[in-house]
Amino acid sequence: MPGLFRVGGRRLALNGVSLDLCRKAGRVGARRFAPVSGVAAVALILAGFAAAGNAPKGTSSVAKVVAYFSKHSSAQTTSGVLLSLGALLFLVFSASFAARVRSVPGGAALCLLGAGVLAVGLTTYAGLSIAMADVVAHVPGSALQVLNVLADDAVFVFLITIGTSAFLLGAAAAVFGTALLPRWLAWWAVAFAIVGAIPSHVLGGTLDHIGLLAFAGLGIWALVVGVMLTVRAQTAE
Repeated sequence: MPGLFRVGGRRLALNGVSLDLCRKAGRVGARRFAPVSGVAAVALILAGFAAAGNAPKGTSSVAKVVAYFSKHSSAQTTSGVLLSLGALLFLVFSASFAARVRSVPGGAALCLLGAGVLAVGLTTYAGLSIAMADVVAHVPGSALQVLNVLADDAVFVFLITIGTSAFLLGAAAAVFGTALLPRWLAWWAVAFAIVGAIPSHVLGGTLDHIGLLAFAGLGIWALVVGVMLTVRAQTAE
């Protein structure tokens, strides 16, 4: 029968009120702590890129690439782990945010799709970092140089910038369509989404990778929104 379970041969009835309280506590806990995942994600991603250090450019010589990764293999592994965890927490934050703005289904869906593409970019970079740390002493220098070229920007940059733009556009639509957050956060998202959509290697010079500025803007946006939603969840209790 529903509401019964057996312990030591005895049938015990579950208290319906207790179950309701447990469910409510679970919902409150998720509502309170899920937004914090955005803050934690930003912290881990920043730490991950910082741990990677100033890796050689894709045009660097084989000798320079081998020397760098031989000396900094542990740092590259640490970077990969931190970036992977940051990507995971950003997906948690995105899912939490999308659930709050589900009344704007298009915006919520675009947030989740953008977060997925962004996570692929981050984990791709993380995987390349860990791979180079693992194989630096076991493969020819030319093979390591190929991995370094891919890690330099060829693979992950477009995934990160397009994923960032998609998430921010979805977030802007959601904020405009709800009263969840101040509208200035929506305009912030639109501005950085446009920047993120600018392809790399188009403007040249110091603006060659201007799209990555949108990723920095997303980090600040996630920090602000994560704190605001967490404070609101605690106040609503």
